[in-house]
Amino acid sequence: MNQQPQQTVLVGAPGSGKSTVGEILAAATGRPHVDADAASADFYGEVGWSVERLGARASEVGFSLAHEEWEVALAHAVERLVETSPGAVISLGAGHSHVTDDALFERVVRALGAADQVVLLRPSDDLQVSLEVLRQRCLDDKGTAWKVDGEDWLERWLTDGRDERVATHCVLTSGLTPDQTASVVAGLDLGARR
Repeated sequence: MNQQPQQTVLVGAPGSGKSTVGEILAAATGRPHVDADAASADFYGEVGWSVERLGARASEVGFSLAHEEWEVALAHAVERLVETSPGAVISLGAGHSHVTDDALFERVVRALGAADQVVLLRPSDDLQVSLEVLRQRCLDDKGTAWKVDGEDWLERWLTDGRDERVATHCVLTSGLTPDQTASVVAGLDLGARR
């Protein structure tokens, strides 16, 4: 019999289903659901950042440089989300697990290491297939291809190896409904890690 996790963090590129699966998993297991994109505003503010400030900086210096400056807020938010959400299912926005500054990324790794499980959701083990699926989902659901200022952020987040570094498990979602994906995540053995 699998031991029930106290805290599950879902990671993955935009469009991978983290929020949808997180809501279903939380309801099925009687745990709270925390969507990092919605819950992190106060945590960003603790280090002097906001989504509005990120937007203003992107207008001034471009999205890439603004995102680098913003990474301190992302790392801090991961620490605070894990700390303040015991027993929860946390859907972590893609940028949170993809900070590029090595010292900040190590903070993310340490914070996520405290969670019982960190599950990477991805359509396929073929990265090109995953990129095509996720790009279409992002276009359909959010109206963006995640290509900003000449950089393909979706490809970057899918291929930089950061999610693999923090994940304890990987669930390939091709052919699964969100309900089925949540069931697979709920059935993961905490002792069998990637």
